[in-house]
Amino acid sequence: MEIDMRRVRVTTLEHSSLYEITEMWNRCWRGYYYDMSYTHEHMKIWLELSHVSLRHSIAVHVNHQIVGFSLLSIDGRDGWIAGACIDPEYRRNGLFKVLMRTQLNMANYIQLKRVFLEVLEQNPARLVYQSVGFLCVRQLNVYRSKRKLLQNKPFEGNPLVLIPVEHYFKNRSQAFFNPAWQRREGYLRRHNNLRALINLNGTAGALFAGDKWGPLLDIWSADSAGAEEVLSTLLRKLDDPLTLINQPNDWIAALLGKLGINPNAKQIEMCVELS
Repeated sequence: MEIDMRRVRVTTLEHSSLYEITEMWNRCWRGYYYDMSYTHEHMKIWLELSHVSLRHSIAVHVNHQIVGFSLLSIDGRDGWIAGACIDPEYRRNGLFKVLMRTQLNMANYIQLKRVFLEVLEQNPARLVYQSVGFLCVRQLNVYRSKRKLLQNKPFEGNPLVLIPVEHYFKNRSQAFFNPAWQRREGYLRRHNNLRALINLNGTAGALFAGDKWGPLLDIWSADSAGAEEVLSTLLRKLDDPLTLINQPNDWIAALLGKLGINPNAKQIEMCVELS
């Protein structure tokens, strides 16, 4: 749909209700590469987990209807785009660039130093992000296996011990694991009832939300031996297929590949440095 740019205006989402945000989200993500639809309750949880600041998030309006949005999460002096999209009926009018420039202006105004995002490798929105200053940082892997992991487990089981969450993040930082936004400590701590496990050498671990073996929130290793230890246990214990987001190309991803467990999607982590 071709639009008259004089009818376009931008606002924040500060006064938008949960129901308005959910409707906006579901409408704009129609036809995406995978299902992005949320219920009101899921949207509430997503906004809380992500620490989205609605007063600093941007909406694009045409004729009094929101036709695009950008949700900004804030962690100290860092920001993260927790979702940005234009209604399919209003695309190819330059609105996405208007949206992202306005969002970065807001991030500058509140004195953020950097803004991060992740975008699917094949998504043309990546070109718009680059045009407003975002640079590619690294590839991240998304695993959503639809089957049991392995019929013939290649490893002997190795013990993982339950540890306090504080010790888990301390060991992870000592391993120089660099997590993407949804794997940062602050984000993960917002989940309820965390269960942290680590190998005997303290070189690999996994974090779960809830009891027993799921959902899997985080997994890391400092070396190949640690990756074998933590994965050998998880492959035996997980009842459900593997679901893991934003895993960098590290020891864990390398071993999963050797086991024939490949990413369902690849994302590009991007970042813009602000003045």
